[in-house]
Amino acid sequence: MTVETTVFVLTLGLGFFHILLMAGCNIPVHGLMPLLGARDNLPTSDNVFLNRAWRANDNFKETAIWALPLLVLVQVTGDANATTALGAWVYFWSRVVFVPLYFFGVHTLRTVAWAGGLVGIGMMAFQLL
Repeated sequence: MTVETTVFVLTLGLGFFHILLMAGCNIPVHGLMPLLGARDNLPTSDNVFLNRAWRANDNFKETAIWALPLLVLVQVTGDANATTALGAWVYFWSRVVFVPLYFFGVHTLRTVAWAGGLVGIGMMAFQLL
């Protein structure tokens, strides 16, 4: 399995972790029964951790829509190389570190981790030029 394929699968796993984190924060705030329905009348929450989990997931999705196709594209085009492999790992580990930094409200380092994810995406994208 190539590095890019490995990071693709791990990134999908990270996305699943985001879902579990949101559920884990949602259940204590709203209770299980209200979450079993369509959630049409679910009240908004002022729980800081639940809101951070949602925003971290939104942020993850904003980068994953770029990273996941790039991970496939560099392989399909034959442009996978040491730079794309490094970029894939930079993206993935930046996103892994981002989760607890965002969840616990660490300001500056969170932004550095976010930027690291973009650097990883850029490293992969520039290999396609």
